[in-house]
Amino acid sequence: MSEVSVDPFGRALMAYFKGERVSCLVRRDDGLVDEDDLTWYFSEYEDWPEVEKRFLGRVRGRVLDVGCGPGRFILWLQGRGFTVTGIDISPLAVEVARLRGARDCRVMDARDLRFPPSSFEAVLMMGNNFGIAGGVEETEKMLRDLHRITTEDGIIIATSRDPLDTENPRHLAYHEQNRQRGRPPGLVTIRFEFRGEVGPWFDLLLATPEEMEEIARAAGWHLEEVYRDRSRRWRGLYSALLVKRG
Repeated sequence: MSEVSVDPFGRALMAYFKGERVSCLVRRDDGLVDEDDLTWYFSEYEDWPEVEKRFLGRVRGRVLDVGCGPGRFILWLQGRGFTVTGIDISPLAVEVARLRGARDCRVMDARDLRFPPSSFEAVLMMGNNFGIAGGVEETEKMLRDLHRITTEDGIIIATSRDPLDTENPRHLAYHEQNRQRGRPPGLVTIRFEFRGEVGPWFDLLLATPEEMEEIARAAGWHLEEVYRDRSRRWRGLYSALLVKRG
């Protein structure tokens, strides 16, 4: 696969895969910059927090991994006999996943899911990927598409970070700015940067459990259970099990 001209996140993953212990910068539109530790994307099951493991026992049948990155969930599920399709908007992330052994990994935008009806029994949206489509309307559309391409008993396992579970003044100020603009407090506008290459700005929705429940309901899903991580390291992170409404 030929490399795209702008894919800083994917380039960082490829560099890490080739042995360089690098990190990728995540810049928010208010100037806040965080380092994304890429070690996490290549971690093994025993290093995952309980919040990510919580609902994996509910996975069955054919699985779609939305925003799969370098494929840590794909590889784990393949090793347990599941048929898994991974999608990511980053061509280089997909290439890394394939090089690591992912059997079916495709470049695809989560906002344009090109699969036939009833293609999957389970969907994973890990690593805050519940909000990967952008704002509330975009997320609801994505969930409607997932409703269409899953079976009648289809499930979604998703993680998000509760944006209100913080005392950081920079985050609190950002939330207030969002409210004044008529946006959800946890809707962040960010971009990736790596070795001078700057990606495009995009929106990521960090939804509270209540927001997730409301958006899911509007798209035909029921939030059956939420599991919060109470540790300091993973503060605010939670996982959710969504099932189709009867």
